[in-house]
Amino acid sequence: MGQQHTPSPQSHVGEEGSSSNTPIWGTTDPETGLLWICPDNEYFVPRDPVMDFISDQLFRNYNEAWTSWTAIPTENRNAWFDEFMRKHMSLPEHRAALRKAYNARAARWLSQKLYNLRHGGRGRRDWLPQDTANQLFDNWATNEKFQEKSVKNKQNRAKMEGPSYVGGSIPMTEWKRKLAETGVPPESVGWAAFERTHSRQSEGSDEREWINSRAHTVAENYTKLSQERDSQRETDPSSSVCDNDSLFIQAAGGFDKKGRVFGYGAAASRLKPTKRSSSGIEDVSADEMKKMKALTAQMTQEQERMLEEQEKMRQMMIQEREMMEERMAKEREMMEERMRRMQEEMMRQMQIQLKSLMNKGSGSAPGDDDHVGDDDDDHNAPV
Repeated sequence: MGQQHTPSPQSHVGEEGSSSNTPIWGTTDPETGLLWICPDNEYFVPRDPVMDFISDQLFRNYNEAWTSWTAIPTENRNAWFDEFMRKHMSLPEHRAALRKAYNARAARWLSQKLYNLRHGGRGRRDWLPQDTANQLFDNWATNEKFQEKSVKNKQNRAKMEGPSYVGGSIPMTEWKRKLAETGVPPESVGWAAFERTHSRQSEGSDEREWINSRAHTVAENYTKLSQERDSQRETDPSSSVCDNDSLFIQAAGGFDKKGRVFGYGAAASRLKPTKRSSSGIEDVSADEMKKMKALTAQMTQEQERMLEEQEKMRQMMIQEREMMEERMAKEREMMEERMRRMQEEMMRQMQIQLKSLMNKGSGSAPGDDDHVGDDDDDHNAPV
C-alpha cells in the first residue's frame, strides 16, 4: 500500500485528549476492512493502491475493441465505478469528485495503453487478445477522423522545442507533497514543484535550465511579479498582496478552458475561485461518522441485495426457459406420437379399402357363368 496521507480535514486530538473519528485517507477501516480514500483533483489519496485497483479492473473488463474510454458503453462504465465504490470507503459528499477522478484516471490509463499498442505494433498484446488487437488496428486504419487527428498531433509534437514535463509519472500534487515533507515552506512548495518538474540540470554545471521557452517565460514573469509584490509590501506593509499561488497563476497566463494552469495542471482547479465556499470539509463528529459508516454499509448491503435479486431473477428465467423447453419437447413427442398413430390408422384403412376393392374386382370363382347359362338352356328346352 502507498504512503498514507491525510489532507484537510486531518485527524486531531481534542482538548480532552480523545481523537476525533475523521477518516485518515489511506488507512483500512477496522469495521469494513476497506481502504479509506478521497479525491485529489484528478487523482486519489492514497494514489498507488487506488490506481492499482483501477488498472486491474480495466485489465479484467476490457474485452472489446473500444478505441477510447467514452467509446465504452455507459452501463459498463457505471457498473465498474459502482464496483470501485463498493471496494473502498469514502465520504458521501466525495462521490461526485471521486467519479470525476475515476473517469480521468481510467481514460488516461486506456489512452496510454492504446498508444503503446499502436506504436509497439500488432505483436504487443500482453493485455488483450490478438483478435481484439487486430480489430483495433483495423479501426485505426479505416477511421478518417482518427487519421486526421493523428496527423495533427504529430505536427504539434514536431513544433515542440523540448519536453513539457520532466517530473516522470508523478503528478504535480504528489511532487508538492514530497517537497513539503523535505521542509519546503507551504507558501513556496508550488513554485518549488514547478522548478523540479520544468527544469533540469545543465551539463557540466550545478545550475538548472528551463526545459522550453514557455517555462522560461513563466519563470521570468513570476520573478518579476514577486519582486513587485515584495516592493509593495515594503512600501505599505498593511496592504493586501497576492500569495505565491496567485502570482504563479498570473505569470502562467491564468486558467485555460479546462480549469488548468500551465505548470500546475489539474492541481490548479482547487485555486480557481468558485461560488461555493473553499473552506473545505469540516471535522466530522463521532455520531456523524457512525451514521456515515452505517449509511455506507446500508448502501453496500442494498447493492448486494439487488445483485442477489438480479441473480435470482436470472436463475428463475433460466429455470422457466428450461421448463418451457422441456414442456415443448414433451408436446412435440406427443404430437409426433399422435401423427404416427394417425398414419398407422390411415395405412390400415387404406389396406382395408384396397382389399375390398380387390375382392369386388375379382367377382365369383372361374366357371360359374357357364353353369348358369346351361341352366337357362334347360328351362327353355321343349318338353
